[in-house]
Amino acid sequence: MRAKDRLPAETIQLDIDGFRIAVSLAHCPDTGALRELVFVTRPAKEGTELNNMFRELGIQLSRAIQGRDPVTGVEPKRKT
Repeated sequence: MRAKDRLPAETIQLDIDGFRIAVSLAHCPDTGALRELVFVTRPAKEGTELNNMFRELGIQLSRAIQGRDPVTGVEPKRKT
C-alpha cells in the first residue's frame, strides 16, 4: 500500500559495468523540484556492501537536496 504523503517519482534502470541499478527520482508535486533519490541494486541484495553504499548515498544526496546536512540530516539554523 502506498503512503499518502509519498512523493511522485520516476525510476530509471542503469547498467554500469554489469551492475544493474534502479534509480528513483522523487519530486515535489507543487514545484517539480527534485527532493529525493533512491538507489536499489538489481537484483536487490540486502546487506551487501554495494547495496549499503548506494542506500547511504541516496540518503545523503536527498538530505543535501533538501538543504539539510548530508551526514547528520540536521536543518541549518535560520537567521531571524
